[in-house]
Amino acid sequence: MSLAIEEFRRLLADRGYRVTAQRLAIYELLQENARRSHHPSAEELYQQARERFPMISPATVYNTLELLVELGLASQLGFPGDVQRYDGNPHAHANVQCVSCKEIFDVEADALDGIGERVARESDFIILGQRFEFYGICPRCQQARQQQEEPAEGAVACPEREEEAAPAGEVTAAGRVDR
Repeated sequence: MSLAIEEFRRLLADRGYRVTAQRLAIYELLQENARRSHHPSAEELYQQARERFPMISPATVYNTLELLVELGLASQLGFPGDVQRYDGNPHAHANVQCVSCKEIFDVEADALDGIGERVARESDFIILGQRFEFYGICPRCQQARQQQEEPAEGAVACPEREEEAAPAGEVTAAGRVDR
């Protein structure tokens, strides 16, 4: 339910919330991030909003994000203990988070189209929102791990690692005497 800014303005007014330039800007910024499949933290959004409103407070950003989540226009993502991130794409899709680099990726899944309506029909619930989150290791981190585990053919071991492993008093590959 991604809304144009005028629809968002009307939704706020209809629900009795004040329509402020800061709220509108935070919503716009979240939408801009969603179009790039980026899931910003509240701190990132705060820094982005400060470019438009230098006097905006972090509380305004946090409160607006809380309101957007309550209205079903955003979701809060992340694992306990991690920095929470926000998704401005309220359409049914999966989020996949890398447990190494913490990056979150959107995955469009046709199977999720209409799932909220199907769940509501079968459960008699009024569905307020949904989250589809998966976690694993992204291709970039997989590649980095693989490169760390498998030295290239003919590669020389890292001198620092040899130094750490050398018994006291021996000369290391780096040419140092370890005492």
